[in-house]
Amino acid sequence: MYPEEIVGAVYLLGNIYVIAKGSFHVLVLSGHSPYDLTDKIHLDGMDAVDIAVSYADICVYVLDGNGRVLRIGQDHSLSTAVDGLERGNLRSMSVTMDGRFVIVKRNSVISTYGKDGSLISVISDPPLKPIIHAVEVASNTFVVCTESIVAKITKEDILLQCMDVGSSYISVDRARNLIACDMLKHHVTELDSESLAVHDTLLTLDRDGIANPQHVQCVLENGMMLVSWMNCLDVYSSGQKATHGYLASTKDETREQQTLEAELLEGFIAHYNDAFRSLVNLYTAAGMDSVFGDLPMELQTLPSTFTLSEYSDKFFRVIKVPVNVGLHVYYMSTMIF
Repeated sequence: MYPEEIVGAVYLLGNIYVIAKGSFHVLVLSGHSPYDLTDKIHLDGMDAVDIAVSYADICVYVLDGNGRVLRIGQDHSLSTAVDGLERGNLRSMSVTMDGRFVIVKRNSVISTYGKDGSLISVISDPPLKPIIHAVEVASNTFVVCTESIVAKITKEDILLQCMDVGSSYISVDRARNLIACDMLKHHVTELDSESLAVHDTLLTLDRDGIANPQHVQCVLENGMMLVSWMNCLDVYSSGQKATHGYLASTKDETREQQTLEAELLEGFIAHYNDAFRSLVNLYTAAGMDSVFGDLPMELQTLPSTFTLSEYSDKFFRVIKVPVNVGLHVYYMSTMIF
C-alpha cells in the first residue's frame, strides 16, 4: 500500500482508464478479467483532479489541476478541450449527455462549458456551500453534494435536500438513479433522482470493505460500477452474466462483449441525443461505417434496467490485482457474485 491515492476511474468501450495522485500517466486497463495493463497515456505535468466519460463524443476527459480539461480519443490521441481555467482551484467535473462540462471549483463556483471550450454559464454564489461535485439533471438544475448533504439546486434556490447522505461524488446509473459516495460514513448509496429519497445502501465498510470512497462511475454500456477508494479500485456488476462477461471473460468472449457494449451505447446515445442520431443517419445514407467501425447500423433496444440494490446481497468475493504505476503498485479489487 502506497500513500498515493487513485483519484478516479472510468470505463469506455472495453477499457478502464485510471488516474492517480502524483502520476503523469493515465493507466489503460482491459475492461475484462484479468484487467491487464494495456497502455500508459503520458500527460506532461498533469495534476490529476478528476476523470469522466463523454457519451456524446465517445471519449474520456481528464480534469487537470493546471487549468485545463484534456481529451483522450478512442485512439488515445490527446487534445485540450478547455483551457485557461484557474490553476489549483479545480475540484471536480461531470459531463452532460450532450457533451457539456460541469466544473466545480474549490470556492463552490459551478461553471458550465461547451464542447468547444466556451464558457456557457456560471453559478458564482450557489445557495448551498461548500460544493464538492455537481451533476446536471435538468436544464439549469443540478444535484450537488457536500460532505453532509445531497441537494437539488438551481442558481438561486435549494429545491430538495437529502440530510441522510453526505457525498464526495455522484454518478447516474442506467435507471437514472443517483449513486453517491459518502466518504465520512464509508457508504455508497442509491438515491432517487427526482425525490432524492434513499433507495438502498449498496456498499458499506463492514460488509464490503469500502473505506472513504471518493469517486464512482456507473457504466451505461454494461451495468458495471467503478468505485475508487484510497489506492484501490473496485469493479462491481449487477449484470446477470457477470461471471461470463467482463468480470471473467475469456479471450474469445472479449470481442463479442465489446461489440455488444458498443451496440448498446450507440443505441443509448441515439435515444438521448438528436445530433448523434442525425450523424448516424448521414453515415448510413453515405454508405459509411458508423463511429463504432464494423458494427451494424440498426440501433439496438436497451434491455430493461435494474439496479445494483437487487444484487447487493450477492457480492461475496474480492480479488485484489496489483497494478504497476511507475515505481509504485496499486491494487485493483474486483468484487463478483
